[in-house]
Amino acid sequence: MYYSIRHPLALGALICLAGLLLAGGPVRAQSVFEAPLDPATCGDRLNRLYDGDFEQFWSFVLRQGYSGVPEYAWSTPERAGESPEDWKVRAWQCLLEVERANQRDDRLEMRYAVGYFLWFGTKSQGFDKQPDGTPGIRERGYRMLRQAMADGSDAALEAIIQVHLEIVQLGDQRMALAGKKGVPARLPEWWPERDQLLVSLDRLAKSGHPSAFLAISAIYSERALLASATGHDHNGRPVSGPDPRLIEASKAYRKAWEQHKSDKPSNS
Repeated sequence: MYYSIRHPLALGALICLAGLLLAGGPVRAQSVFEAPLDPATCGDRLNRLYDGDFEQFWSFVLRQGYSGVPEYAWSTPERAGESPEDWKVRAWQCLLEVERANQRDDRLEMRYAVGYFLWFGTKSQGFDKQPDGTPGIRERGYRMLRQAMADGSDAALEAIIQVHLEIVQLGDQRMALAGKKGVPARLPEWWPERDQLLVSLDRLAKSGHPSAFLAISAIYSERALLASATGHDHNGRPVSGPDPRLIEASKAYRKAWEQHKSDKPSNS
């Protein structure tokens, strides 16, 4: 079972985990850290996910929203006497094991669940690729969500609306701040173009997914705030203040959301 999470708004190949090698002792997983991994030390929450059981995870998301997923993803208990650095390495391996353990399960709901876990659970990891050029963990999560959406998962579509909101807003922030500092902005090369995402969100909103109205409203509202705070627009160009059309557009899309928020999303 899986759930479609609609929150009023408040970012692939696996990193070579070769598999579990049972050798009469702790289970060892090959990873970028090349350290032993004993799943039993990763905690009950993650061990459920290793078994493909996401019921508790979705119950947690229903209570906490997508912003609470990092707490779940990094729930590996600390060992007595373990340094913070050692815990972080081990917790990261435990988190990656969720992806590895479910990589052969090609069910639509599993791709959605793992993609959701990876994207929203690893905000602290940034968006860079692996040192060997393969996709990083958030890019892998994004790809899983996009594939699940393409295969007809409305829950994944709703998650992608939030993901695209995050990508646009982060891109806008980086461009405006870079413009203020007079330095080039660096956006991940795998990110879709922000203008394309806005067009996509608008299309989704008008085809029966009202949460996209709210996402667009939030984008335009923050663009106005960025211009006021930095003196630069969302493309890094100097401005004397926010474009009044941004505020008007934000209000218009929010009004559309209020009118349609109780609509049942279509599958288009």
